[in-house]
Amino acid sequence: MSAQGHPDTGACFSQPLCRRVAAGKSTSTAPARHEASGEAFDIAIQVLRQGDTLSAAAGEAGEEVAAVLDGTFTIEAAGETYRLSKGEGIIIPSAEPRRWICDTDGGRLYRVINRTSLVAQAGAAV
Repeated sequence: MSAQGHPDTGACFSQPLCRRVAAGKSTSTAPARHEASGEAFDIAIQVLRQGDTLSAAAGEAGEEVAAVLDGTFTIEAAGETYRLSKGEGIIIPSAEPRRWICDTDGGRLYRVINRTSLVAQAGAAV
């Protein structure tokens, strides 16, 4: 490893250690999902049309950190309702039900879901 923590340029790896996620730069407003998963997290950039929804029932998803990249969304989570626009974000606790509704055409979301928080919560309940 180099001093900056990067693999040496002469090192040979069979697979990269990091995963890149496209930012959904397309000007298309058609639904799309760009995603990657690691050991603990799922990351996605999603492009939605007006009226499209994403949802998870109680106990189905871990803690979520999300930000609106474009458009406006209504979020129903943990019994509360929020309306978020470009530049705003939200943290949703683990295991809480959630529903995202795209209020504008071409809405774009950046979402990170921690799967281990759901497993930890389920283990604590036993």
